[in-house]
Amino acid sequence: MLTVENANLHYGAAQALRGISVKAEMGKITCVLGRNGVGKSSLLRAITGQHPLSAGTVTFNDTKLNGLPPFARAKQGIGYVPQGREIFPLLTVKENLETGFAPLGRRDRNIPDDIFSLFPVLKSMLSRRGGDLSGGQQQQLAIG
Repeated sequence: MLTVENANLHYGAAQALRGISVKAEMGKITCVLGRNGVGKSSLLRAITGQHPLSAGTVTFNDTKLNGLPPFARAKQGIGYVPQGREIFPLLTVKENLETGFAPLGRRDRNIPDDIFSLFPVLKSMLSRRGGDLSGGQQQQLAIG
C-alpha cells in the first residue's frame, strides 16, 4: 500500500500542498482529481522523490520513503508517467526502455517480458526512434 500522510510541499515561499493524505491500496484503483493548479502533479513529484516534502510522510509497503532519492524509490516500484510522455525522441524504443538500467547490476539489465506482454507493439519497434512513434505508442513506451 502507498500512503501519504499530512503532506506539505513548498516551492520557495509558495505552498503547493497543505496537509494532504492519500492511501492507494494494492489491487485497487486510486484516482487524484482536481482542477488546474491544485497540486496533483506536485503530489506525484513528492511521491516519486522529485521534490521533497516540507512535512508529512510517504510510505510504500511499510517502508518510509522520505529522504530516499528518486532512483531508490523506483527500485521499490514507484514510478510516474507524466501527461507529456517525456520520452527521448532521438533514442530507439530499446534505448528508451534501457534508460532505467543505471541503478541495476549488469545481470539485472534486461527489459522485462511483462512490458511486451502489456504493449506487444513495442517489441516489433525496438529499433525505431521514439519520436517516430504515434502518440499512443509513445505513451506505451513512457509507461514501459
